[in-house]
Amino acid sequence: MKERELDEDGLVIRPNKTRQKRELAEVQSLVMEIIRLGEGERDKLNLDAKFLEGVALAAKMKPSSGRNRQIKYLVKLLQKQDLAQVRQWFDNRDSRQAEENRRFHVLEQWRDRLVEEGDAALGEFLQQYPHTDRQQIRSLIRSAGREKATGKPAGAGRKLFRLLREISADA
Repeated sequence: MKERELDEDGLVIRPNKTRQKRELAEVQSLVMEIIRLGEGERDKLNLDAKFLEGVALAAKMKPSSGRNRQIKYLVKLLQKQDLAQVRQWFDNRDSRQAEENRRFHVLEQWRDRLVEEGDAALGEFLQQYPHTDRQQIRSLIRSAGREKATGKPAGAGRKLFRLLREISADA
C-alpha cells in the first residue's frame, strides 16, 4: 500500500493534481521529442532498451488511437527513468543548434558584406582570418558580384559561402 504524506498535524496531504498533470504533460512532450529524433540520436540518450523499442514502434505508426496508447505507455516507462539526464541532453542539443545558427548568420553577413563592399570588407576579413587564400576569395567575390548585378542564379555566392564556412571552421 502507498505511504501517504502527513502534515505536522497528522492529516493526509492530498497530491496537487494540477502539478501532476503539468508534470505528465512535460513527460509526454519529452516522449514526442524522442519519437521525432533519428535512431542514432535516440541511442545517445542512454535510455532503457524496452523504452527505445517502444519509441521505434511509435515512430513507425501513423496517428491513431493505437499510437496514442503507445505514447501513454512510453510516458509511463519514461517516468521511471532519469528525466534530468534526458532534459540535459535536449538542452545541450538546442544550445549547439543555436550556436551553429549564430555562426551561420555571421558567415552570411560576411558574404553579403564582401560582395557589396568589395576590397574594404576583404581587408577586414583577412585581418580576422589571415590564412585565407586571397586570390581564390577575390575571384569568388567578383563572380558573386557579377551574378548579383546581372540577376543570374547565385552559384558563385554559394561557393563563396562554402569557402567562408571552411575558413571559419579551420580557424
